[in-house]
Amino acid sequence: MVVALASLAGVAWSTNEIAAHGSNYVEEGATEGWSEEQVANAVWGSKMLVALEEFMISTLWLVKFCLLILYGRMTSGLRESLAVKVTFGYCVVTFILVQVLYLGVWCRPIHNYWAVPIPPGNDQCKNYHHHLITITILHVSSDLFMLAIPIPMIIRTRLPLRQKIILCGVFSLGVLVVLLAILNRVFNFVMPHELVFLAWYNGEASTAVIIANVPFFWGLVRRLFGFESWGGSGATDQKKNGFGGGNAPPPTIGSAKQKSRRQRKGETLFDTAFSRHDSAERITVKEDVDVYYGHLQSIELGERNRVTVS
Repeated sequence: MVVALASLAGVAWSTNEIAAHGSNYVEEGATEGWSEEQVANAVWGSKMLVALEEFMISTLWLVKFCLLILYGRMTSGLRESLAVKVTFGYCVVTFILVQVLYLGVWCRPIHNYWAVPIPPGNDQCKNYHHHLITITILHVSSDLFMLAIPIPMIIRTRLPLRQKIILCGVFSLGVLVVLLAILNRVFNFVMPHELVFLAWYNGEASTAVIIANVPFFWGLVRRLFGFESWGGSGATDQKKNGFGGGNAPPPTIGSAKQKSRRQRKGETLFDTAFSRHDSAERITVKEDVDVYYGHLQSIELGERNRVTVS
């Protein structure tokens, strides 16, 4: 994810350069009468346009790989594990395909991407239509495949309805990235030669990175807002499940181990809802996720009492 953030910074930097210097993405004949300085600026801006595409592709696909690593943790030992592996392979293939087509097929020779003016018959070197259509299809399809992995698994859990809704909502945020990708292309095609697409590029890339990190914000949100239990108020939920007051059972060793692991790696929304300690007890071999809510509450209680194991 650190590399994805660096790539996102590259998106912001290259868009600023394009906005400042212009590019060859102008109407036919607009370059006639340009001074040498204007041509030089357009050449530099066009090179930054190539860099922008590379940063954009890298950001989007790095986010996919990061999420698939998370999904790999979620689905270890389940049938969805195969779907994660297949989707990961699909993302690798699509990333390579996009790069090959962009750098070696759509515009040849490659230096025509920053030629000013563009040689006749090389419109793809400035409007990128074939590239944009291809990357949108591959980007959206891979995102939809990824959305199809966690949602069915969450629905099959025995978690309370409120927690199911929260988890489904978190893992469905990828729909926003799909929507932004489509809108980005629509505005690019209906408003040619305008720089409005630069804002859409930044919005799409930033949204993808933010959404990919939402599951990892849970520990911070709990501490900022004092959430005892993410299914509701801690004291109330514990009493409902027989863990309130003096009747609370002593925390288990598993609870302390779970706490220790969270402290080392950082707690996520996934860790809280789908704790996989002693996974043989929690996940059935019938390809069904079996999360014991009472045990999760004992983990919460163990954290609150700061139990340690000597």
